[in-house]
Amino acid sequence: MSLAVKAPCGRVARARGRRHACRASAPTLYGSPGSRSPLVNWYCHEIGLDVRARAPNDPSNPHPFGQVPALEDDGLTVFESGAILMYLADAYGGMDDAKKRAEAAAWVVWANATLDGVLFIENERGGVVDTGAKNPNQKRLRRLDDILREREFLVGDAWGVADCAVAAYLLYVPQFFPRVSWAPYPNIARYMGRNCARDAYARAFGADVRAGIVDKLERDLASR
Repeated sequence: MSLAVKAPCGRVARARGRRHACRASAPTLYGSPGSRSPLVNWYCHEIGLDVRARAPNDPSNPHPFGQVPALEDDGLTVFESGAILMYLADAYGGMDDAKKRAEAAAWVVWANATLDGVLFIENERGGVVDTGAKNPNQKRLRRLDDILREREFLVGDAWGVADCAVAAYLLYVPQFFPRVSWAPYPNIARYMGRNCARDAYARAFGADVRAGIVDKLERDLASR
C-alpha cells in the first residue's frame, strides 16, 4: 500500500482566532530541532500563525526549569508542549467551544501523559532506552489502532490539535527507533502516513525527515 507523499485532505479544525487579528506582535517560541518544539511549529504552520524563534540557551528563555519548548505571548508564559498546543488552539485556532476543547484536550493530555511513556521508555536517569512500539500487542497501541480503523481524525471531521499531539509522538518513533516495524498496527501506520504527508509537517520537521518516514511506513505496510 502506497503512502506516497501527496497533498492530504486540507481540512483543519479552526475558526478565526479571537486574538489573531489584534495581537501586537508574534508569539515567541523557545525551542530546538531536537526537542518537542517542532510539534508546536507544526501546529503553528497549520493554522497560519507566525512565531519568533529563540534558542534554548537564550538568556530570556522564561521556562522555569530552563527547558524547551516555552512560549511567550503578550506577557503570558506557557511551558510544556501540550499546554502550549492547547493555548494556541484556544487563542489562535478557534477552539471556542467547551465540548470541542474538552475532546481535544483529552487527546493532548493522553499523548503527553500516556502515549509518551508507551513509546519512549526511560531509564532511572531519564534517558530514553527503548520503545513499547516493539511490542506487537501493546495494549494501548492496539486500542488506538482499533480506534483509527474507523476515524481519519481523532476529533470531528477535520485535522486538529489532537492529531498534532498524538501524531507527533508517533512520528518521533521512526526517527529514534528506525528498525521498529509498524506492520502490527496498520491503522496507526496509515494515520502516521496521512499526518506526515501534510505540508506543514514537512515545514516543521524537514522534507528529508518526512521522506524517510513515508518510505519506512510503506515498507512496513508492504510486509504485512
